[in-house]
Amino acid sequence: MHHAAGVSISVSRSPRRVPTVSRATEYVDLLNARELIAALDTSSDRAAEAAIAKLVRMGAPAVPALLAAARDRGAPRIRKWSLQALGAIADPRAAKVLLEALGDERMTVRLHAVRGLGRMRHRPAAKPLAQLLEDPSGGVRVNAIDALRSIGERSIGSRVIAALGDRAWYVRQHAAQACGEFGLGRAIAKLRRLASRDPRKGVRDAARGALEALVS
Repeated sequence: MHHAAGVSISVSRSPRRVPTVSRATEYVDLLNARELIAALDTSSDRAAEAAIAKLVRMGAPAVPALLAAARDRGAPRIRKWSLQALGAIADPRAAKVLLEALGDERMTVRLHAVRGLGRMRHRPAAKPLAQLLEDPSGGVRVNAIDALRSIGERSIGSRVIAALGDRAWYVRQHAAQACGEFGLGRAIAKLRRLASRDPRKGVRDAARGALEALVS
């Protein structure tokens, strides 16, 4: 209120903009997410999994920062763990970046994208995951089988049956388990050969378990 020549003049002032509670919360969530994502730059699986568990508890507010980290080729360790975290949160916004990462030149990026899609149980990923059963990395191949088991997609049964002849014993083992879980009766002949002839006990046991499921 100002006085001029004895006349009171009211001067309106624009109110100061105060951040709303929701915006303040979003800002805090962003800072927390970035701090946890920075913790993913580690060689320790245990430390990374601990940070991922916290990001999963944060849920959707962590997704935008994780998406940015998952696309950052300059920080490969953060990138691979961010992919896995996105899958564990299972936010639909993560599907595109996870699927794109299946074709990455880095084996670790492909592997963690596979794990992420398995945790997410993203059914449209079944065919791209099945294609990775021919990946040069045994780790990617076995994780692709486990992701398909998590998704529960039986339409790629022929690919899983073909994996019974994989050069890596652990891939054969997980493929046998998948055949039993998917009810792939046409795999019985191959499973019988594995059950009696495979040099690895783990594979023989997995084949026998699958046969019990299929013929019972």
